[in-house]
Amino acid sequence: MKLNLVLSFASLFVAFSSFAQQSINWNDPLKNKVIQGRIHTEELPNYYRLPESLKSQVRSPVWSLGTNSAGLYVDFQTDAEAIKVRYKVSGSLNMPHMPTIGVSGVDLYAQDDRGHWNWAFGNYNFADTVTYNYKALGKNSNFTYRLYLPLYNTVEWLEIGVGSDKSFKFVVQEGKPVVVYGTSIAQGACATRPGLAWSNMLGRAIKNPVINVAFSGNGRLEQPIIDHINQVDAAVFILDCIPNLALTKDRTAQQLDSLLSNAVTEIRKKHPKTPIIVTEHSSGFNNAIFNLDINEEYKKSSAVANQFVNRIKQSGDKNLYLLTNREIGLDINSTVDSAHPNDIGMKKIADAYQKLINKVVKK
Repeated sequence: MKLNLVLSFASLFVAFSSFAQQSINWNDPLKNKVIQGRIHTEELPNYYRLPESLKSQVRSPVWSLGTNSAGLYVDFQTDAEAIKVRYKVSGSLNMPHMPTIGVSGVDLYAQDDRGHWNWAFGNYNFADTVTYNYKALGKNSNFTYRLYLPLYNTVEWLEIGVGSDKSFKFVVQEGKPVVVYGTSIAQGACATRPGLAWSNMLGRAIKNPVINVAFSGNGRLEQPIIDHINQVDAAVFILDCIPNLALTKDRTAQQLDSLLSNAVTEIRKKHPKTPIIVTEHSSGFNNAIFNLDINEEYKKSSAVANQFVNRIKQSGDKNLYLLTNREIGLDINSTVDSAHPNDIGMKKIADAYQKLINKVVKK
C-alpha cells in the first residue's frame, strides 16, 4: 500500500510537471506596438498598412490591399527552444498562382550575433485559427528572431507563444527606412513563403528597415499614396510602379511621364536630396519568352521610365536613379506567368536593389 501511494504521488508530480512545462505565455505584437514594415506603426490599431484616414482618399482596391500585411514583420528575442504562433486571417487562404503559405502563412528567421541569418521550418495548420509550431530551435538568446506576416491576407489578430519559464522581449529595428511603392511584384506575388518576397529579402540584406507600400494591380503613382510615403524620412524611395502603368488607349506615354514627374516633384519638395529609384518593368526584353505582345507592352512603359530618369538627371537631379530590366536580369526560369516572379526571380530583384542601394546610400 505504501509503495503504491508513493508511486501515485510520483505519477501526480510527473503529470503536474508536464502540465507546467506546457504552460505558454502569449505575446501580442499589436498591443505592444512593435509591428514593423509600415508607416506610423504606433498609430495603427490593426495589422493594416494604411491608416483609416486614407480610406476615403484612395480607390477601394487600394484600401482593400492596404489591409494585407505584406512586408510586415515582428522582431523579438527569446531563449525558448520552441516557439508557437497563432493568428486569424479574414481572406482566402490561397490563389491559383500562389501557395497558401505565401498568401496566408508566416515565416520565421533569426539573425545571430555575427549578422548571419538562419531560418526555421514550422509545422503549420490552416484552420479558423492558423497555427505554426517551431521546435528544436536551440537556446538562441543572442539571436534576434524575425517573424514575417502573410503577403496577401489580412491579419485580424496574432500572438507569439513561448514557455512560461522562458524569456521573451520584442525589439524594434532602427535606422532610416527604404520605402517601396510598388505593384503585386513588390507586394510579394508569387513568393512561396513571406520571407522570400523581394522586399523582405532586401530587408535582410541591408541594415535599413524596409517599408512595403505595394498594391497588387494598383501601384499607379497616385497622389494620396505619394503624400503618405512623403511623410517618411527615408534612406531611399523606390518607385516600382511601371508594371501597373502600361501604355494603353487610356494612358499615353506623355501621361505616364507626367505621373513619374509628379511623383518625383512631390517627393523632392520635402526630400530634395534623398535618393529616389525609378524601376523599369522587371519582365520583358527577353526574346526567349514567346509572348511577344506582352514583351512589347513591358518595353514601351519601361522606355518611358528610362527616358524620364535620363531627362531629370540631365536637368540637375543627381540623386535620381534608374534600376533597369537588364540589371534585374530575370530569365525564363524566373517567373510564374512572365510577370510575377517566382522565388528565383524574387532573389534576382532583391540582389539588384541591394547592389544599387549600397551605391547610393551614404554610410
